[in-house]
Amino acid sequence: MTSAEKISDHPHPEVTLLRTKDCLRSFSCGEREIDKWAKDKAHKFHERRRARVFCARSTTDGPTIGFYCLSLSTEQTSKISAEHRDAWSNGAPLIYIDYLAVAAPRQSSGIGTHLLVDALRKAYEVSKYVAPYGVALRSLNERTTKLYEKFGFGIAPDETGPSPLMILPIWSVIQLFEG
Repeated sequence: MTSAEKISDHPHPEVTLLRTKDCLRSFSCGEREIDKWAKDKAHKFHERRRARVFCARSTTDGPTIGFYCLSLSTEQTSKISAEHRDAWSNGAPLIYIDYLAVAAPRQSSGIGTHLLVDALRKAYEVSKYVAPYGVALRSLNERTTKLYEKFGFGIAPDETGPSPLMILPIWSVIQLFEG
């Protein structure tokens, strides 16, 4: 049984594309930068197709209790593992999880893990049509770094500091969903 199957056995909120500008207006995870982006920019990025924003709600009309944002990006070849640098000499294409957040009162309840698995599932679907090197994100703190490491994300070479770039190679995502 895969990690994705174990997680999906538990009841979780429905995750859908951002529906309206108001979906994230009252969202608060307690991280100022994320809360500000959710209120001021999420809808613009989504509407202009710079990214896709997905919201989680426990009921259809209830408040947003979590969200994540996916986009496509490239990273310098120096940020990927040395054995793959020749194949991606012009930069590594990545599916980027720009933001992943859970409303403050709902944190530590498994919603963040559910959102991460949902984001990885979408990355897996995209990988059927395009060839990304992997899925990338910037970890917010030590606690989230440990969560991402459990899913196989590794800190990119030469990344130091409180918000390291972390990358999960696409073949790991494929293995997660195909077994």
